[in-house]
Parts: sequence; structure tokens; C-alpha cells
Amino acid sequence: MTKQKIDETFSALSDSTRRHIVELLAICEAMRVSELAEKFNTTRQAVTKHLDVLCDAGLVVTERQGRERISRISEGAFDPILEWLSDYERFWDSKLNDLKTLIERGEAQ
Repeated sequence: MTKQKIDETFSALSDSTRRHIVELLAICEAMRVSELAEKFNTTRQAVTKHLDVLCDAGLVVTERQGRERISRISEGAFDPILEWLSDYERFWDSKLNDLKTLIERGEAQ
């Protein structure tokens, strides 16, 4: 995993509108751009720009079906974040296990 990929993922999700788009797609599985625009009371163009950022970050895929663009969450979209977080999970698991050992030995103060 590259640092650039993680940066792109977090950058794309730093915007509340894009996070809301991802939340909607997680609930509905797939939505037309026009449906998303209705949820935000904004133009299709504005939603399309947000979708482009999400697509560039690998979080969302968009496909054409006739005249419509259908968007959905990419398979494995959150793998970069999960992998990044797993390093910290391992770190804290280790620290908590060390603390548990100290407590069990009666060495913790």
C-alpha cells in the first residue's frame, strides 16, 4: 500500500458531501447521479464532480446505463484505510497485552 493511495482516500473522504454520498451508496448499493443530486438539493454537475473525486480515489465506481450514470461503492474501497488502521490495532493490542501481563503479576501501579 502506498502512502499516496492512503492520502487520496482520506482526502476524498475529508469532504462531508462526499462522505454523505458514500453513506447513501452503502445504504442503497447503487444510485443514479440524478437521485444523488436530489438528496443534496444541488446540481447534477456538482454531484458529478464529487463522484469524480471519489472515483479517482478508488472509493466509487460509476458506469453508464443508457443516458444515466450509476454509481456504487467500489469493491475493497476501504481496504487502504483498514490496512492502515491495522498497524495501529496491532500496536495497541501489544500495549494492552503488556499492561494485562503487568496487572496479572501485580506490577502495575
